[in-house]
Amino acid sequence: MRIGDILYFAPGIRFDQVDLNGTDLPQQFDCRIVGFYLEPADRCAQHGFAFAAGVVIVSCIDALARVRFGGKVGTRFKKFVRNELPSFAPGNFADRFYDDFRNGLVHEARIKNGGQFTLDADQTVQSVNGLLLVNPQHLSAELRVWLASYVSSLTSNIAGRQKLAKKLGADLAADFQAATP
Repeated sequence: MRIGDILYFAPGIRFDQVDLNGTDLPQQFDCRIVGFYLEPADRCAQHGFAFAAGVVIVSCIDALARVRFGGKVGTRFKKFVRNELPSFAPGNFADRFYDDFRNGLVHEARIKNGGQFTLDADQTVQSVNGLLLVNPQHLSAELRVWLASYVSSLTSNIAGRQKLAKKLGADLAADFQAATP
């Protein structure tokens, strides 16, 4: 995000402040994910915009899956959803979420096969009459739990921090370069 002449890694954190080689990176990454994805999604949901909230959350999952697992997009997205988000572990929820929601939104600007984001569901994900329903507020809450655990684990996991730094450094190389005076 650019404001004036300054490029931001996260709200309040300039790219030139990112601590790729130090202990601040996990918290800075948390600020990026919460500030650019989860908080905006939560605000959309609070105002009744379930679809918009869901679109932002799908992008968030894409970003987290890339950092967590890498590899081909379909494999990493499904693996992240299935393994890291308890609500999606049963049955074929992860596959359907990737195929109908993620791919539908990214490639066709729609959710396929009648799937819906809804604020009325009392669970994160459920199948009703064969249609997949996803509550973006509950999904955001699950992602926050995962993110807190991940960030906490990076505090003592030097290899994990280095992996995160390498991935961010490669993916955002042009941003880091653009932010250099």
